[in-house]
Amino acid sequence: MKQFPSIEKLDTGILYALELASSISVLLLAFGLIASMANVLTKGSVLTNNLIMQRIWAWTQCVGIDAGLSGTIIRTFRFHAEGQRMKTWLYGLLSILLLFTAAIVSNIEAIQQTLNTTLEVAYLHVFIPVAALIWIRSLAIVLLIVAHAMRHVQVEKPHDAPAAQPQQQAAPLVITSELLENLRVLLSQPTVTEEENTEPLLLTEGEQGTNNGERVRAYLLLHPGAKVREVAEALSISVSTANKWMSRVKE
Repeated sequence: MKQFPSIEKLDTGILYALELASSISVLLLAFGLIASMANVLTKGSVLTNNLIMQRIWAWTQCVGIDAGLSGTIIRTFRFHAEGQRMKTWLYGLLSILLLFTAAIVSNIEAIQQTLNTTLEVAYLHVFIPVAALIWIRSLAIVLLIVAHAMRHVQVEKPHDAPAAQPQQQAAPLVITSELLENLRVLLSQPTVTEEENTEPLLLTEGEQGTNNGERVRAYLLLHPGAKVREVAEALSISVSTANKWMSRVKE
C-alpha cells in the first residue's frame, strides 16, 4: 500500500490501537478476576446483588478478551518468526481458544437476532454445552494474563552458545627514547640470511629465524608503512624472508 500513503498511515494507526487495546486488556481482565474472587468471598454482594457492578464486570471482560484477539494472532506469527517456540505455542493456543469462543458466542447472538428467540432457546442450537464454553472462556482469561507476563520474559534457547566475551582492547604502544635506542641497536646487528647460511655453526636455524623476526619487527615499528622490498633491502635479507616475517608480525 505504498502507493496510498493515507491507507498506510491508517493501517499503522489501527495496529497501534490493537496493541494498545491488547495491553490495556490485561488490566481489565485482572479487574474481573479480583471482582469475581471478591464476589465469591462476600457471598455475592459484589456482583450478584449489584446490577451496576454486573454491567461493569461484563463490559470489562468482553473488552479485555475480545480486544486482545488480534494482538495474540499477531504475536503468534511474530514469535514464530523469531524462533521462540514456548511463546509461539502459548499464543497459538490462546488464539485458537479466543477464536473458538468468539465464533460460538457470535453464532448464538446471530441465531437469537435472526430467529427472534430468547437466549435460552439460542443455546439449544449450539453443539457445545454452555458450561464447556464458560470453561474455555475462563481458561482464555487466565492464559491472556500469563501471555502478557511472558512477553517481558526472555527465554534463552538451550542450544545457543553464550555470547563471546568482548576482547580487551590492546593498550597503545608508547615509543620512548629508550625503546628507539634499543631498536637502533637491534637493526645494527649483522644480517642473517635463512636461505644462504654461510656460517651454520654460529647460529642454529631457530636462532636465525628469531633474529630476522626481531629485526623485521623493530624495523616496522620505526617504519610502519614500509613495503616488503624496502624491508628486504634495508635489512639485507631476501624478499621471501622479509615477506614471511612481515606477515607474521602483522598477525
